[in-house]
Amino acid sequence: MIRPAEMKDAPALATLCLQLGYIVDRDLAEVRLDRMLSNKTHGIFVNEEADHLISGWAHVYGKYLIELEYAEIGGIVVDQTVRRSGVGQKLMMACEEWARANAFTEMRLRSGSQRNEAHIFYHHLGYEHTRDQKVFRKKFEEVD
Repeated sequence: MIRPAEMKDAPALATLCLQLGYIVDRDLAEVRLDRMLSNKTHGIFVNEEADHLISGWAHVYGKYLIELEYAEIGGIVVDQTVRRSGVGQKLMMACEEWARANAFTEMRLRSGSQRNEAHIFYHHLGYEHTRDQKVFRKKFEEVD
């Protein structure tokens, strides 16, 4: 069953982040989830199995720029034990519904060049590859 995320889901979301290649502390996942749940420009959806286990999540948010606005997938992961079962498609549909309900006319997502299976999945859902780009970052020291 696809449903909006709740605070009780934070530990499961953190655990699933490992399958994306990110180590996320459970306490930090709680802080971040709380921040997003209280912000109407974010939607977070989970797939809850019959045994109440969370087997996937997706995050969508509104991107507001001077030159354009669109909804973007911030992340999506389906537990490797249930991949290719339709969970990912249902999560993406929930994100697309959120985007339409929030008056967005375009959905975007970014996917690492190494994630070939994900690229096939997105193409299957009707997404088109529109550009390649490099990502730059500058890290700041943590502030107490």
